[in-house]
Amino acid sequence: MVTHKWLTSDQKGAVVLVHGTGEHYGRYEHVATFLNQHGWAVYAGDLPGWGRSSGPRGHIDSFAQYVETVRGWAEEALAEAKENQPVFVMGHSLGGLVATRFVQNYERRQELAGLILTSPCVQLKLAVPAWKAQLAQWLDRVWPTLAIPNGITADMVSRDKAVQAAYQSDPLNYPKVSVRWFHELHRAMGQAWEEREYLSIPLLVLQAGDDSIIDADAVERFATEICTDTEFQLFPGLRHEILNEPEREQVLQQIGTWLNKKSRNVTY
Repeated sequence: MVTHKWLTSDQKGAVVLVHGTGEHYGRYEHVATFLNQHGWAVYAGDLPGWGRSSGPRGHIDSFAQYVETVRGWAEEALAEAKENQPVFVMGHSLGGLVATRFVQNYERRQELAGLILTSPCVQLKLAVPAWKAQLAQWLDRVWPTLAIPNGITADMVSRDKAVQAAYQSDPLNYPKVSVRWFHELHRAMGQAWEEREYLSIPLLVLQAGDDSIIDADAVERFATEICTDTEFQLFPGLRHEILNEPEREQVLQQIGTWLNKKSRNVTY
């Protein structure tokens, strides 16, 4: 596990940032720059099978590999935080599901100041046909590493043409996932819903309104059914990667405002 850090001299806390499917932490440079400018150190890295990480591309044996990777980043951030400095976890899409499962499983979750999810992968937009799900079950037994296209196209992620072009030309992006990955994703989504009561820290959920990848209505249900300090906002017209849309500054400002508000409420 390798942790990439964007540090700042006037640090008031830290954010552990988890990227999404098929991408890498480098696509969040602008997010880290914004957070650094507002006093937040950022801890990140590439999840197993993505970016510069080791292992077969787009493959995991178990979703726990993702969760344990984020555990390492979070514990590093907690260990390096100065006295009374809050540590938040933030995840986008698949990273939102990973961050959710991490918090749900983390025995020290109350030491975290809060969780931020952007277009989190708690339910896919398109239902998988029964025949395809059955085929995937069979393939998972006989050929779990078989890679299949993830179905994500550049126009799904953003309306910004420059973002689309960069997404297509980025050599570190990978457009396939394994059959085992498919099963582990669905298992993790089910567990995230079943264990919502363990999301007992402040939660901010920001969801794209024109999301063709994630079911926005399901995300809203997920957020509003959690009995804790939760804020949800839908951004009508924005596509999946709200941090890469033309309105990204509005989204970042809302995240910055929420971080400041919740960090004032932190007591240890």
